[in-house]
Amino acid sequence: MPGKHALLLGLLALLPLSFIAHSSLADTTAPAEASAAPTTEERDFDVTRDGDKIGVETVVIEKTGDTTVVKFKTQISVVVMFIQAYHFAHSAVETWTGGKFVSYKAVTDDNGKHFNVSAVAKDDAVLLDVNGAHSKLPGNMVFASLWSRDFVDQTTLLHPDSAAQLQVKVKDLGEEQIEFHGDQIKAEHYEISGDLDRDIWFLGDKIIRIKLFGSDHSTIMSELMPTKSN
Repeated sequence: MPGKHALLLGLLALLPLSFIAHSSLADTTAPAEASAAPTTEERDFDVTRDGDKIGVETVVIEKTGDTTVVKFKTQISVVVMFIQAYHFAHSAVETWTGGKFVSYKAVTDDNGKHFNVSAVAKDDAVLLDVNGAHSKLPGNMVFASLWSRDFVDQTTLLHPDSAAQLQVKVKDLGEEQIEFHGDQIKAEHYEISGDLDRDIWFLGDKIIRIKLFGSDHSTIMSELMPTKSN
């Protein structure tokens, strides 16, 4: 009947296209899965020394399919009596595909010490180039770039600036309540000790705070800033 046919077409028009494609008996071929749209997330951190701001760090995470590209940029300047006592500039790009490390490239100026680092995964190894010096490392090596939880099961990390091998112990201290931008929240606390000393707090899978102590025993904090609303 024409009336029922028109009603059926009207109901189909209200259904999601994906439902129609999967429910159609006329089409026996499986529809191609639509790839997830690329996403970009920016995380901005304020870096402080004993409560005074000394720099900023930006982490941009770009995801396309099963590939994740993470871009880092850090600028730090410590001024004492109107004189710059310390400066640090770091930029890096790290790539992962299918949950596996692909490459890392970084340029760092650590108060006049310059590092150019390039690392590429090949077969079961990581091919490393630091200021022109080449070496071959085991394929399970991870940089201590600290943007995700990849470090928690590691006993050896690569320094993100110089690629020096760091022997570490990572301890999960569990969930604790902390003050974060005026709010009381519960965050998961990890402690890294050994050649690299850091306290790290996660909210979900996102790092929100990193604490370390400077060579002068000052407290250095890197804290995630609230997302800016448009």
